[in-house]
Amino acid sequence: MTVSLVQQDDGSLSLEGKDGTKHGVEFADTEWLASSVDKVFFVATRAYRVKSIIARVEAAGTDAGAVTAAVKKAPSGTAIASGTALHSGTINLKGTAATNQTLTLSTTSSDLDIDAGDAIGIDFTGVLTAATGAVTVALAPR
Repeated sequence: MTVSLVQQDDGSLSLEGKDGTKHGVEFADTEWLASSVDKVFFVATRAYRVKSIIARVEAAGTDAGAVTAAVKKAPSGTAIASGTALHSGTINLKGTAATNQTLTLSTTSSDLDIDAGDAIGIDFTGVLTAATGAVTVALAPR
């Protein structure tokens, strides 16, 4: 298959097949604040494969209990809290400030397939108190 490097209108670069098929990586991200609740931050318009998930705590939560989050996918009609986790373990929202947490992707291959119409979101557990940070999901078209 022939693949070309193509500069997009916004200046970014992507890979494109000779038939115009896009092969670049896209990123979905969101931040969380102390007042955040479970939320969707991406709805797929085509099929994707999750390639990586990186979170970064900027201010650690201070609640006495566990404060965590999971990045999940959910089809239309399903709440993100009832979705499928894209990784093992959780994001530690009480982790070291200004430090990246690279999440281990699920070992179940189908968990990483995002279909058109699926949402990606974040599901919080515990009381966030002062917790702030961000998460980025890298997606490859499939």
